Amino acid sequence: MARSTNFLDADGSLMEKNLKFVKNEIEDELNQFFSGAQTAGVTNESLAPPREYKIVQPKSGICIKSFKTNTDEKFFINVCQSEEIPPPEDITEEQLADILQSEAPSSFRIPMSISDPRITKDKSNNSVDVSDIAINPKFFVKVQKSLLFKDFFLALIAEALNDKYNVQIKVEKSIILQNRKFIGTLVQHRVRNNDVKTVINSYKQPSEEDKKKLAQLEGANAIGGGKKAPLVQEINANELNVLKQKSEEIKQNSTNIKQAISLAGSSVPEFKLRAKLCEEEVEEIHAEFYLPKCISSNEITLDIGEDRILLESMKRGYMFDKFVNYRLNQERARAIFDKTNKMLQVRIPVYPVH
Repeated sequence: MARSTNFLDADGSLMEKNLKFVKNEIEDELNQFFSGAQTAGVTNESLAPPREYKIVQPKSGICIKSFKTNTDEKFFINVCQSEEIPPPEDITEEQLADILQSEAPSSFRIPMSISDPRITKDKSNNSVDVSDIAINPKFFVKVQKSLLFKDFFLALIAEALNDKYNVQIKVEKSIILQNRKFIGTLVQHRVRNNDVKTVINSYKQPSEEDKKKLAQLEGANAIGGGKKAPLVQEINANELNVLKQKSEEIKQNSTNIKQAISLAGSSVPEFKLRAKLCEEEVEEIHAEFYLPKCISSNEITLDIGEDRILLESMKRGYMFDKFVNYRLNQERARAIFDKTNKMLQVRIPVYPVH
């Protein structure tokens, strides 16, 4: 079946086969979530490239009441709608049933935006936890009309909350409230252009509207910079020895950075992340990915965001998705894939905090 860009399961659960989400955080909590590398009173805004995302205010949809496992505390889920989040490809119930039984359905994606859980008040004025999950209105209608899609979606929500926030809910006790569309206040969501592009590019039969949207996103990325060369390039055997020597030098002067990985796809590649220091400040992020199934760089997609590293190989089933507490210099990022050792080396400069 499908899997989120954020999650990985090793055994035969509902999520194990390859669902993909668009991972977006709430703008209201952005500074707190990504402020680990900043000094109080200091901002990197003037040093960083323009943000490539949209802030959207979803519309109401349905409110789901569930309960946490072990504690029986209430947990509410506001399922809301936003046109800015692309829909999954339009499939029938029969096709969904086939996907659930498929061995390799890695191209099917369910884009959604999941907010951090927060505290609000229920109708009895008691404090309860709530999280907003935004989806495209077209997919929302399908969930409303089809029992199979609704059960499928509820299972995905439970898995997503568990893997992303370590919140376990009882799917069998989840109910859709009939008299209210949401609880508390719906928060804004941050939808990244590159996430939307990734979803649309996965469509097997994109519509003319999809193609137009993709062209708009590609045009926005091209403004001011022209067409960029592929980030992933190949090296030959002669260049490998030089790369190994530099890698050893980097290892001696580097330190581990805190790992907070959003996982997805059929497998997460073996990787190493290091921070190169200069005068006790992080100067550059070094990443190594072992991709034994990949034959060439054409099978690898690498996207460097302002605070995110996203690597994907749809053909070989690899996915790595990580947000970091540093402002990454996207324009100077470089990567080399060694076909002999199946190793991808990535170097990403970091903007200084001062």
